[in-house]
Amino acid sequence: MKNKICLCLLTFFSLCIGVIFISGCSPLESAVQTAIAETDAAKPTFTPSPTSPPPTNTPSPTPIPPTTSTPDLVGSNLLTRYGWTINQQISSHTVTLPKSFQHYPGDFPYAIYWAYNNEFNKDIGLDLAPYLGQTVQASLYLLDEPLPEEFRQSVKAKAVVIEFENKIIGAWIDQGRHAGFACSLDRRNFDEIVNQDWNEWLVSAGVVDLYNEFERELSTKTPEEIIELYYRAMNDGDYQLLYAVISRRNLARRLFINKDDLALFNHQEDEVITRWVDNLENVRLLSIRELTSDCLPLYQSKAHFEFVDPLLSTIPEGERLRFVVLSEEIEGLGWRIEEVNTAPGVSDYLCPP
Repeated sequence: MKNKICLCLLTFFSLCIGVIFISGCSPLESAVQTAIAETDAAKPTFTPSPTSPPPTNTPSPTPIPPTTSTPDLVGSNLLTRYGWTINQQISSHTVTLPKSFQHYPGDFPYAIYWAYNNEFNKDIGLDLAPYLGQTVQASLYLLDEPLPEEFRQSVKAKAVVIEFENKIIGAWIDQGRHAGFACSLDRRNFDEIVNQDWNEWLVSAGVVDLYNEFERELSTKTPEEIIELYYRAMNDGDYQLLYAVISRRNLARRLFINKDDLALFNHQEDEVITRWVDNLENVRLLSIRELTSDCLPLYQSKAHFEFVDPLLSTIPEGERLRFVVLSEEIEGLGWRIEEVNTAPGVSDYLCPP
């Protein structure tokens, strides 16, 4: 009797081991691999307009399956020195750095991403400037430690580590989806490091050229004319003009809105405006009216929208009101669009407390 029981138990355990061996992975691992594959397959294709410069500096992400941290991960020792612990590597990207930190009017804000984060980089004694134009490797990590208190709207801290020819040339902390920019490894924020307002930094860091001809031309436009150019650019699918009339602060936010968790930042083809404009059949501006605002200039615009596929649009077709907030982001360069929304109170959160 005992021999029969032992034989049954041995058969049962052999079958269990066989099932595990055949399946090859747990359901959790399989789900992660499926999600990564679906994310890569869903990326849209971008075709720039004839007047728009082609996208540049767009990284090619290599998803990394979840894994526990090991000492040989790039940047592990550097992060540990500043009190950060790698939980897992999220992704790896091959990236070509911009040739300079200058952001030309009409460009997607790739240069702003690198210029801003290089301030965090310099705070720990590193600098991307000598490597501009080079192809580098960027690793994105999930960390065990939380972000500093001021960034707690983001749940998890992430680290970006930049490597060139097996040498670490950059590292900083990132908030991830929607927010992006965070702090240096030493937990110091942007304002503490540069000790300048955003508009002052844009000029002093060489991100904006005050003497650029296109900038000077736009500086002569009234707020109403800037709004007219915005709608014209959308109707024509002219991304160069569209990005030129939008403020740099607004553009910088677009690097991270609805960002893929595997990505460093949004590519131009992934960004919300690109997909929205690509779905426009046409848009006609009907009227512009200035509204009362306690802070930044606020305008009500009425326009008639028609879409290629109305089901993909966030608003119905026909006549719609859009509320436009403008600012003189940089003294002497005129008005730029800070925000466009369907709510008239949109300017309130953009004003200083």
